[in-house]
Amino acid sequence: MVTSGPHFAELLLAMKLRGPRDPLRSRSGFSDDIQQANAILHNARVPRLRKIAAYRDWLKTEQPCVFGRSAAGKRQVFICLLDEREILSMRRGDTDLRDTIEDHRRVWKRHALHGQSSSFVIVVLSPMLCVVPPGPELKEACRRLMELYVGASVPDDTILTQHEYVYLAKTVGEKRLLLKFATLPNIFCPQGDKRWWHDHRTPGGIMITSNALGHFMHCQNPSGSPDTRRALKQAFMTIQNAFASGSRRLRQPATCLDPRPTDEPSPFDSDPTYSHFSARQYHGWFHTDHLIPSAFFKESQPGHEYRDLDFSYIHDPEAEDHAELMAGEPATAYEVKREVWIPDNKDLFTDISRE
Repeated sequence: MVTSGPHFAELLLAMKLRGPRDPLRSRSGFSDDIQQANAILHNARVPRLRKIAAYRDWLKTEQPCVFGRSAAGKRQVFICLLDEREILSMRRGDTDLRDTIEDHRRVWKRHALHGQSSSFVIVVLSPMLCVVPPGPELKEACRRLMELYVGASVPDDTILTQHEYVYLAKTVGEKRLLLKFATLPNIFCPQGDKRWWHDHRTPGGIMITSNALGHFMHCQNPSGSPDTRRALKQAFMTIQNAFASGSRRLRQPATCLDPRPTDEPSPFDSDPTYSHFSARQYHGWFHTDHLIPSAFFKESQPGHEYRDLDFSYIHDPEAEDHAELMAGEPATAYEVKREVWIPDNKDLFTDISRE
């Protein structure tokens, strides 16, 4: 259950009426790509589908996560777009907002079952959310939205023990399989633009993304095993290309690859670009699995560096989370029908486009 407290709409309204304003935006504004996307996303005359297309276009070219860009380019990102006016007019507040998110989530899972989507994105569009500073007011709004999505209390700097699962119906030879994959939610905000956490910025307002990397890699090889080496390379590229400008206080980007120990095996032994980096861990000024990283909502330099961030689950079959995050675990028809709402007389392997 979600903990009690102000509804998300109340937090939005409080910031709208008496919230502080971000001095960075009055000094230097947003980057061009954010500003151009906001011009469409915040325009009341632009239809919803055009806004969704504009947001997907931004993800394809500007999102730092290489996996996210690739998924958006293949139209495998399912977007739940919510406007602040829509949220403020919901009669039952958080109950209606949670139900709206849940409706979109079920449709996403139905698409995912047939390999048509591997990533779920919730975007709250609000001009006001773009101009408040990264302080406690913004953090509480992000927390509340995340709690409505995951259905549990979300303290600062914690990893959620319960997982969201997405399913895939897959045929290998004559064998038909149902697999389930855990997803990893992350929070993104416009306030990250031009700050040290620039890699977690987004246009429009608050965004939650829930990615199923293993599901996506299976979809790229429908009849075989996922290409874990390619997935690891995408993860390397995401960490290595972290935004560096504006991080002088940190003297390094927000995330960095670690040197490879001499006795550590690597899938990139013969790769001159990546062979000297560790394939097991990297480090950063925030934990990439924390649902609400408190460092994002402070103006001061992060006080703690995380030295043990994990890569091994991507490529190591013995890693603790490899099965549910990458390889996929067996799922039952009951699990799928319960979460995806498939009628008993429907074939789980029927192509959704033909229904």
